[in-house]
Amino acid sequence: MVIKVHNPKHSVGKNAGSVSNLVDYLDKENVGKSIDEMDEFFNHDGFFHTAAEVEKAIDNNKGKLASDETKFYMITVNPSQAELEHLMEKHKFNESGVTNYETEGKDYIHDMMYDEARNYETAFKEYIKDLMDEYAKNFNRQYKDGRSLTGNDIMYFAKIEHERTYKHGEKRFEKEMQHNKTIQKKVYIAKRDIDTIADPILKNEKLSEIKKLEKEYIRNSEGTIIKEGAKKDGNNLHAHIIISRMDKSQTMKLSPMANHKQSKNKLDGKEVSIGFNRDAFVASGEKLFDKKFEYERPPEYQYNYYKEAKQIRALSNVLHLRNPQAFAKMAVKRAMHEMIKDKTLQKQLGYVMKDPRKIPRQTLQKLETKAIESVVKAMGAGAYTNPVTAGVQVAKQVITTTAKVVSKGMGI
Repeated sequence: MVIKVHNPKHSVGKNAGSVSNLVDYLDKENVGKSIDEMDEFFNHDGFFHTAAEVEKAIDNNKGKLASDETKFYMITVNPSQAELEHLMEKHKFNESGVTNYETEGKDYIHDMMYDEARNYETAFKEYIKDLMDEYAKNFNRQYKDGRSLTGNDIMYFAKIEHERTYKHGEKRFEKEMQHNKTIQKKVYIAKRDIDTIADPILKNEKLSEIKKLEKEYIRNSEGTIIKEGAKKDGNNLHAHIIISRMDKSQTMKLSPMANHKQSKNKLDGKEVSIGFNRDAFVASGEKLFDKKFEYERPPEYQYNYYKEAKQIRALSNVLHLRNPQAFAKMAVKRAMHEMIKDKTLQKQLGYVMKDPRKIPRQTLQKLETKAIESVVKAMGAGAYTNPVTAGVQVAKQVITTTAKVVSKGMGI
């Protein structure tokens, strides 16, 4: 699950003006569709808000914001292929017309107007609504009457999208796009020159050359050439959320870009919390999905694991260690020693014992092996270095993750 809070500094105009351009962009999949086929915006109030309603509501909800202040933000929610497959499986209709999944004692009943795709999309929309409750909770703000901020107080509109396109500079497909760009240039030159050839034999040779070149294109699983602007293959269901800077009452400024975590400020003579912890928000969104849809997320795909790996890579790019394997072994050994000494490892494994030496050696070896592999994998290839203390902390985090798996009897 990739949940991203987009920085308005990277947007044209820094989101200080009207939201109209963003709304038009998000409404692009509805162009040319009938009313029944359209996928409208939705929020806590309902599922059928038009683009015009969204633009008017966000633009009119700016309170006393100055003309150059950010008026709105955008969040994207991107489930992985594995998460989408799980979601679809949970929401298949059985013969009785009821889905395989039940939540809070309520069944999702078969609506003849919607097929299975609509059904799992509806479940995803409900998840987005719950996610906005987590968004509000993360601000840790209260109104004058003591009531806590909730998702229902947030002025937002979300939109489901089904398509994604390859973008310039996308690292994941950088090699493929560069290769195809070279082929495209060769094909263009060949087609341009063919009109100047009078000899039929030479013209046929040129046509054969073009066909041969076109076979060299790298394509995705659906046969589409991987290039900028082309549609990606697979299930690309995701959501965009437009969020007003002001709450519905237009009394609170709410910025997910504020980094003053757990800080305090004076407002109307009272001390209030300010700031937004984006890491905590993303992690809570991941946990929400897992709990809501009973999804067993592999430890290596958890957000905290990703953050740990990112920290390792960041350190590794600056410092220089010539033997990542040796460094990882050293860090893991020291981490294991400290975790046994302060009894955190025993607690994580669920072992109640006075003598830590009685921890099964086989279990310790598995933990060490997994931790070493994970640390080296996260560090990547190349020559790196890392302070011992930082390496030990990283090793502890990896051991903690794997120990939890062991304690649940899932093995490693």
